[in-house]
Amino acid sequence: MRSKVLVGSICLLAAAGIWGGMFVVSKYTLEYVSPYVLLWLRYLLAFLLLAVCWYFQKKQRIERSDFPLIAWLGLIGYCVSNACGFIGTHLSTAHMGALVTSSSPLFALILAYFLLKEKLTWRNVISVAVATSGLFLVIGLEEGGGMGHLLGNLILILGAVTWALYSVMVKRIANKYSSLTITTYSTGVALLFMTPVMLFDVKAEDMIHLKEFPILMAVLFLGIIATAAAFFLWNKGMELMEAGIGSIYYFFSPVIGGVCGWLFLGEVISRSFLLGGILIFIGILMVFLKKPQMLVKNKIAIESETSPLSEK
Repeated sequence: MRSKVLVGSICLLAAAGIWGGMFVVSKYTLEYVSPYVLLWLRYLLAFLLLAVCWYFQKKQRIERSDFPLIAWLGLIGYCVSNACGFIGTHLSTAHMGALVTSSSPLFALILAYFLLKEKLTWRNVISVAVATSGLFLVIGLEEGGGMGHLLGNLILILGAVTWALYSVMVKRIANKYSSLTITTYSTGVALLFMTPVMLFDVKAEDMIHLKEFPILMAVLFLGIIATAAAFFLWNKGMELMEAGIGSIYYFFSPVIGGVCGWLFLGEVISRSFLLGGILIFIGILMVFLKKPQMLVKNKIAIESETSPLSEK
């Protein structure tokens, strides 16, 4: 059982790292391609790859009764959350996009308590309060940001909340369907939802820029690596972990996003960003100071199997 927790941790860390770098690639590409066009291309490439993998696997089908939940997951987790991430990053900065959206674990802890009845301890409550104060410090005191940055940051928060809701809700069917099946169907739903929006947003300049090699490579990265691979890894990791604990791994994305934004885009990381980031790290660290409930449950299960007399 501990090996499952290890595999889940690796999957979640890998997905978070990919998404951290995604903000830099998105920030660059959005200078040339419209947000909804880029998002639609992401889902198109991801769905084609996932559909091929799904076809040559078990071809597990979603039951009709679960279609409303799959549609909901595709809408909030893929359409709304990612659209907010793209638009917010475009209005703000890459490192800000990575940091603000990484606050989703804080919302996930609360949502998991209400929706999944996962235990919410005082330690978790304090960690949420500390990290949230850091989040408000980051979005409110960013130096030289202006109203454009503030609006972008608020949109990024909406993306964080919807992503937290997705991470919690996906647990409801994670034990029923494979990660590949959930990711494939959800991506297909997102592609359908985004198509009319894309047709309204597309411009002639988009087609011209997409012929350029750097832009094409960026789109391929966003579609294949940052969408198909990363979503599969995240869903697999959430399948093996509790929603409240597993979602916390998403916080590692701003580490990659901040460094990449500084290295490749020349973005300046302000004092308020650093201070807010430190507070969020402290809040997240408070959760990790206690052994994850998954490990505790596994230990109890092992002890009960090896020593029946220990039961009270």
